[in-house]
Amino acid sequence: MERLSRKTAPGAKTYTEKVIQFGEGNFLRAFIEWIIWKTNQKTDFDASVVIVQPIDRGMVDMLNEQDCLYHLNLQGLDKGQPVDSVDMIDVVSRGINPYRDFDEYMKLAEQPQMRFIISNTTEAGIAFDPDCKLSDKPALSYPGKLTQLLYHRFEYFKGDMSKGFIIFPCELIFENGKHLKECIRQYIDLWNLGEDFRNWFENACGVYSTLVDRIVPGYPRDTAPQLCERVGYQDNMLPTRPDSMCCSSLQRLLTTSARSHC
Repeated sequence: MERLSRKTAPGAKTYTEKVIQFGEGNFLRAFIEWIIWKTNQKTDFDASVVIVQPIDRGMVDMLNEQDCLYHLNLQGLDKGQPVDSVDMIDVVSRGINPYRDFDEYMKLAEQPQMRFIISNTTEAGIAFDPDCKLSDKPALSYPGKLTQLLYHRFEYFKGDMSKGFIIFPCELIFENGKHLKECIRQYIDLWNLGEDFRNWFENACGVYSTLVDRIVPGYPRDTAPQLCERVGYQDNMLPTRPDSMCCSSLQRLLTTSARSHC
């Protein structure tokens, strides 16, 4: 059986990099990437995702080995009818490990089409670590890494107010956006980044709290061989997601923003 890649799967499309995502786990790949994939199909959003590995050890190498392609198996009910679909998700363009490729990570801030930042760095991920430094490569905490990226974008585009980010944290804590924003403010103070940058962050960037109501299990080890046989590729990153007609605040926010900013 052939290994999944853009050479072996010629139907995979290429989109404009517009989304930076911190986290490469099943939840984001089965939920966020699926939303972006569906939005690309139904609108002219034309967006792809660059995944940033938030910790030293992660799975971006496994993703890159498959050219960031993977299949999503949806199971459940749709209008009372059983669903068991398998679709190839082609919206991830590449994965970056900032602990190994810090310069490549920072270059993301220089891409003018980048517009969205999404994260799921576990419940403990949104936390202020006073030991983080602006000169770290990278800062250990997720808010520290994000502040480094934001500050570089502010400097690179000389404070252009049109180059801010729309930021959606998906960590499962109450008012996740409020907590992330406060951590960034703390780093602005700790690192003495200045009032001009503070004003740019407060007025050019939006940090939104989200409530996610989807559940995504781990890799389907019991059914993976059958699913791979079904699609005709060896896919080591294939997630399964129970599907239903439920909505989420994140899905509404992202699709509304996509229509407004595409």
